[in-house]
Amino acid sequence: MNAELKKRIDHLDGLTDLHLNVCSQMLRADSGKMFPLDILASATIKRSMALIQGFTSLVKMGNYTCAASLLRLQLDSCLRLFATFIVDKPHDLAHKVLKGKAIRDMKDRNGHRMTDRYLVNTLGAKYVWMPRIYESTSGFIHLSEKHLFSVFDEAEDERSVGLRIAADDENVPTELWVELADAFLAATDALFDYLKGWVFTKENPEIVAKFREQIKD
Repeated sequence: MNAELKKRIDHLDGLTDLHLNVCSQMLRADSGKMFPLDILASATIKRSMALIQGFTSLVKMGNYTCAASLLRLQLDSCLRLFATFIVDKPHDLAHKVLKGKAIRDMKDRNGHRMTDRYLVNTLGAKYVWMPRIYESTSGFIHLSEKHLFSVFDEAEDERSVGLRIAADDENVPTELWVELADAFLAATDALFDYLKGWVFTKENPEIVAKFREQIKD
């Protein structure tokens, strides 16, 4: 494995304590009271830990196709947690999600349906890379040209077509692996921005309430 790629994978492998610490802070906040958003956030934390473990394992195995798909899932977690920050009643949203209602069928505080496209574009105002990465990784979720192009390999001569049928992706350039790892790190950082935002909100309800009143004024 390339040294730059290894550095990023080692960093991801070392994020377990960060996940557990944020979860612990969240569950202790506000004298340990439990809200629907705590359940949603806890599930998001657990999912992130699982996705990181899967992502780093797949990178080590050279499986670019599946690793890229997991990046898309990490973005999905970020989008859904972000949705709780753009509604007036985040706990109601979390409760509806726990009952099985899709976020795309709910509206934000401005009356917009929170489809994936809407969430990506809205969050893209803060993270300019997100729409591009979302579009790119969506191609790995559905059978697309990304899968079709991945089978091509060097041909013996100009009159033939080379195909490589294998579980790994040896033909993926190192720079694409590094870019993929950087994107996964960025998606995880964005996710933690909102996890920490909820922890702060839960720990400081008076400050948050005062801030919201100032915005209304």
